[in-house]
Amino acid sequence: MKGCDILAKLVYVLDDDENIRNIIEKFLIYEGFQVEKFRTGTDLLQKYELNKPDCFVIDIMLPDMSGFKVCQRIREESNIPILFVSAKGEEMDRILGLEIGGDDYITKPFSGRELAVRVKALLRRSVNTSLMEDLGTFELGKLVFKLDQREILCNGEPLIFTAKEYDLFVLLSKNSPKAFSREELFRLVWKWEVIDGTRSVDDLVKRIRKKLTSIDSLVEIKTVFGYGYKVQLEGGSDALDNQA
Repeated sequence: MKGCDILAKLVYVLDDDENIRNIIEKFLIYEGFQVEKFRTGTDLLQKYELNKPDCFVIDIMLPDMSGFKVCQRIREESNIPILFVSAKGEEMDRILGLEIGGDDYITKPFSGRELAVRVKALLRRSVNTSLMEDLGTFELGKLVFKLDQREILCNGEPLIFTAKEYDLFVLLSKNSPKAFSREELFRLVWKWEVIDGTRSVDDLVKRIRKKLTSIDSLVEIKTVFGYGYKVQLEGGSDALDNQA
């Protein structure tokens, strides 16, 4: 088997098609993963309560509940990476999957090798702290960034971010007022391993903005027209309040 860096990582595969489940299992096992397969969202969520995996591969169309609903249940308490797999290729389905907390999306028919590569990329990003090498704490507006705990607090309450949302937002916030191009953000956060290109950056920014709006944050992700994005405080201030 390959992939010694992710050896023994456990992936939950949820799909109502037994053939698809077996194909996904085959390629993931070849890359060194452990795999548990589920036909219904209910079965997966019951097992999830007993044992947490390292990553999920979730179909959208299921016999008992949608994959989106399964994702929402998981996101109530966990940021474990989620890769959606679906025959539905419409853009709105893809965007919805990302907005509710999915980390990546692949459409059937797919390459088993590509799916395995995407799972490996999600797991690397979930534990990658290269963007936060100078661990510590800093504040921006009402937000407190605890880098050693990979946690962002607002008024003492943690904000729920996926691994990629956290990495991108911390990267922009730590380097405020520096503007990053979409290509730079894609390279730094995705490591060039996602096929969707800079559209993935735009989708991720939309998700983060929605979460910031929900808490009336003074911190904004501003669009730099024709270039990319930067973080600044409402009213134009960019400086970090303090850093430990």
